[in-house]
Amino acid sequence: MTDERRSDDRAGYPPPAVTAAVLAIAAIVFAVVAVVMIVETSSRAFASYTPLQATVVDEHSEQLMVADRRGNRTETVRVVTVELPDGALTDLRSEDLAVGSTATVYLDGSGAAYETPPEPPGVLEWVLCAAAVGASVVLAVLAVRSVRRVRAST
Repeated sequence: MTDERRSDDRAGYPPPAVTAAVLAIAAIVFAVVAVVMIVETSSRAFASYTPLQATVVDEHSEQLMVADRRGNRTETVRVVTVELPDGALTDLRSEDLAVGSTATVYLDGSGAAYETPPEPPGVLEWVLCAAAVGASVVLAVLAVRSVRRVRAST
């Protein structure tokens, strides 16, 4: 084996400048995805839910698209309309609440209602956020190395 470096201009490969640009764009995309994931996960982690007594005033069904390992299908889910103490109406999915009954519902800051408070993000969501940050850092380092290699060869 020889100690000679391979040529940067190999047949069948894109020019190094194109490689550096693609790596930089991928790093930016991953960084944006990481920021969005962290903001969304953090907002769910620090969300507060206000318990309120509400009266169930109506029920209806909605079609929901469900995906599993065998494919996509539509599923009918029961949705009830509840009247909040301030007179506002909101919908929530529930199989248990009967029309005319009073129940405790949980409202988040955006006004969405839940029959039970949602679970906070688990370890998997935080690991995915860290993986997105790690991927963007690795791609950024590779992009900088490619740019330095292009500048050194010119």
